[in-house]
Amino acid sequence: VVWVKTREASNGLVVTRMGHSKMVIVFEQAIAAGRSVLVEHMEEPIDAALQPIISRNVIKRGDSKSIKIGDKEVKYNPRFRLVMQTQLSNPHYRPEIQAECTLINFTVTEQ
Repeated sequence: VVWVKTREASNGLVVTRMGHSKMVIVFEQAIAAGRSVLVEHMEEPIDAALQPIISRNVIKRGDSKSIKIGDKEVKYNPRFRLVMQTQLSNPHYRPEIQAECTLINFTVTEQ
C-alpha cells in the first residue's frame, strides 16, 4: 500500500474505505478532477456503486465523456485511476470484476 501511495501521490491520491459515508462523493470529485483513488480494506461483496467505474462504462457525447454513478452523471477525466486493496489472503470476486481488473498478490512468503 505504501508503494501505491508513493507512486500515485503526484496524481492527487485520495484514500477511502469501502462503505465510507462519503465514498460516492469522493469518487465523483476524483473522476471529474482526474485524481487517483485508493479503496482500502475491500471485502468480497463489492458495492454496486463501483460497478460502472470498474467496468469503465463511459458515455461519450460529442467531445466529452461522462460516467454514471448512481443517478448522477459525472464528467470523466481520463487521468482517473482506481486502486483497490484488500487484506484477504485469497479473495474471490465475481468473474466480471476479475476480468476487468488486474489482480496483484503482494503476499510475502518465507523460503
